[in-house]
Amino acid sequence: METKDLKKIAVIGMGTMGPGISQVLAHAGFAVSGYDLNQDSYPLARQVIANNLDLLIEAGQAQPEDLEKTLDKITFVDSMEEAVKGAQIVVEVVSEKRPIKKAVYEQIDQLADPEAIIWSNTSTLNIFELMVPARLPRTIIVHWFAPPQVLPLIEVVQGDQTLPEVVEFTMGFLELLKKKPVLIKNYVPGFIINRLLRILGRETYFLLDNGYVTPEDLDMAVKASIAPRMMVLGLAQRYDFTGLDLTYANLHNEDFVDAPFDTEPEFVVSRVKKNHLGIKTGIGVYDYEGRDKAEVIKDRDRYLLKVVNSLQFCLDKKRLL
Repeated sequence: METKDLKKIAVIGMGTMGPGISQVLAHAGFAVSGYDLNQDSYPLARQVIANNLDLLIEAGQAQPEDLEKTLDKITFVDSMEEAVKGAQIVVEVVSEKRPIKKAVYEQIDQLADPEAIIWSNTSTLNIFELMVPARLPRTIIVHWFAPPQVLPLIEVVQGDQTLPEVVEFTMGFLELLKKKPVLIKNYVPGFIINRLLRILGRETYFLLDNGYVTPEDLDMAVKASIAPRMMVLGLAQRYDFTGLDLTYANLHNEDFVDAPFDTEPEFVVSRVKKNHLGIKTGIGVYDYEGRDKAEVIKDRDRYLLKVVNSLQFCLDKKRLL
C-alpha cells in the first residue's frame, strides 16, 4: 500500500491520546473516523483538538485556516462498524487493559477490511499475544508520546509475524507525518523509553523518599545537565565521550548502591492515599490548586513546542558527531 491509497483512517479510543493522534493525521490531510464507546467524550475531544491547533497557529506551525480544515477531516461516529468500515489503517488507542484490548481486537477482526493495517498505541503490552492470529501479519505497535501533536518520537515495534511491507509502509508514513519513528525489531516490555523511565523513576523516588533533595532541585539538576546533553549525544554516544574504560570501571564501583525495586516508594504511596494524583486532582508532586487544568496543559505544550522547535537541528540526523 502507498499513502496515495489512504482514503480513511480509523482511530478507536478518544481518551488521552486519541484526539491528538487524530489531529496529526487530519492535519496532514487524511480523513479520520473517530470512535469511542463513551460518545460523551466527543465534544471534549473536538475541543482539545481545536485548542491544540490554536497553539500550533500561535507557534507558527499551522495557518489559521488549518483549524477548520483539520476539524472537517475528523468525523466522530456512532459505532465501531462505522469507524473501521473502509479504513486502510485502524489505530487502536483504548485502555491499557488486556481484556479490553482483546475484545476490541476481536471486533476489529470482525468488522475491518482483511487488508487493513492495525496499529496499536500500547505503551507496554505484548498485543501480539492478544490479537486475532489471522491479523498478526498486518499488526504493528505504533507507540506515540504525549502530547502526540508536539513530540516527534514514535516507537514502532514489529511482531514475529508482521510483514516487512507493513513495517516499511508504517515507517515511511510516520516520516511523512514529520515524526521520528524508531524501529524496535522484537517485542520487549516497555520498549525503549518506558524501560529507561522505569529505572529513572526508581532512583527519583529513592532520592525523594530519603530527603536527599527537593523535587524542585531534582528537576533543575536534570534540566540543567543531562537533558540538554541528551539532545546532542543521546544515551549511547555519551559513553564515547565519558570513555568506555571509565564506564566499565563504574560497573564495578562498590560506592554505588542501586535503589531497591522490591519496595513501594513512600513518596508515591502517601500521595496516592491522599488522592494527590497530579494535574487531574490539582496537586501531586507539585501544587496546581487554583489553576485551570486545561491552561496548565496548554502551558506545558507551549513550552514543549518551543523546546522541540529550537532543538530541531538535533533531530535532523540520527547522530550529530
